Amino acid sequence: MKKIVCIMTVALLLLSTVFALVACTPREEILKVRNWGEYMSKEVYQGFEKWYKDRTGKNITVQYSEFSTNEDLYTEIAVKGKDYDVMCPSDYMIERMIREDMLQPLNAETQAVVAASVSDKLATLVKQSYDPNLSYSMPYMWGTMGIMYNSKSQGLNDDVVSTWDVMWDSKYEDKLFMKDSVRDSYSIALLRENGDTLLNTATQYGYDSEQYQALLTSIFSECDDNKIEVAKNSLLQQKSLLRGYEVDSAKDDMQRDINGEKGYLGVFWSCDAGYIMNGDEESGANRNLRYIVPKEGSNVWVDGFVINKNAGNVDAANLFIQYLCDPDVAYECMDYVGSTTGVAAAADNYKADVTANADEMFAGAAEGFLDMYIEMMFPSDETLSRCGIMRDFGDFNQKLDEMWEQVRI
Repeated sequence: MKKIVCIMTVALLLLSTVFALVACTPREEILKVRNWGEYMSKEVYQGFEKWYKDRTGKNITVQYSEFSTNEDLYTEIAVKGKDYDVMCPSDYMIERMIREDMLQPLNAETQAVVAASVSDKLATLVKQSYDPNLSYSMPYMWGTMGIMYNSKSQGLNDDVVSTWDVMWDSKYEDKLFMKDSVRDSYSIALLRENGDTLLNTATQYGYDSEQYQALLTSIFSECDDNKIEVAKNSLLQQKSLLRGYEVDSAKDDMQRDINGEKGYLGVFWSCDAGYIMNGDEESGANRNLRYIVPKEGSNVWVDGFVINKNAGNVDAANLFIQYLCDPDVAYECMDYVGSTTGVAAAADNYKADVTANADEMFAGAAEGFLDMYIEMMFPSDETLSRCGIMRDFGDFNQKLDEMWEQVRI
């Protein structure tokens, strides 16, 4: 009997020792990050693991994954209940997620860091549209929507590509790429259908005028059955001319097609254009490409990091956003992505470096390439005056999705 008691006592002591060791061993945390494709380097998100350990003394592993469209991300969260901690949707989708109570505000410390980091110009754009107090999002990257083309392709130049009509021109059949994105394609179709009115108004009153801005705002902020029908008919008219709908793949095609013999003209976000223009010869940068924001008007987009309402690691999510506000980290992100960071200090440093090292960075590029690149990366006030931010369409979102399904079948 005593032997049994002794064995049990030893076993309990061993078990308590194991529990003590487990309790003293730091449990590794997980941070689930969901981002656009080719929108952050492995070095940056893995660098957060060390930054977090230095700051908190805790281990963490970043589980990083990518999505293709805002609508795909929305479905994952709203329908499938995915528990990503921190995500990077676009402006109108952030507005929708806030409205549908799918996000939680950044904590007070993170809000203060974001406010101190983001440029006044960008903060004003965000506050006037989808995040009035800049309390839900950290503007990660921003830029414009435009047309990218290969200057080696016969008959193409900035003047020809300065209007959305070129995307419906039968001369370029099977050479055109269109965005596989319901909101972008819908907006472009309406800009094209209302092109004469927009241009006449801009000529008479100016892009900054109340008259022009009202027209532009109606395209990006208002939706009804008639507008959806107009856009659908326009997109169906365009469909037979396209080489394809795409989200990310066409930029690789245009990068490889140095002389513009295949698909050489399409709708692109400035971040896509910058991604394939700012590399070196080894990475395959195509210096024959040019980017134009059409004169009728276009979209200025903002992609921002937000925290899921159902996030499992809210504290780490807030710290991840603070980490991205570090100027050195933001600079590295900008250099990798090829788009403009929302962190003002990093953007200023990048612009200064590009200007100082242009001869080396863009060796062999045609005359005017640097000016075009700077305007693409750092849009002038004149360009921004003819660009609007997409807004959430509320009850019309479903009808818009149904229209897009009819176009894409």
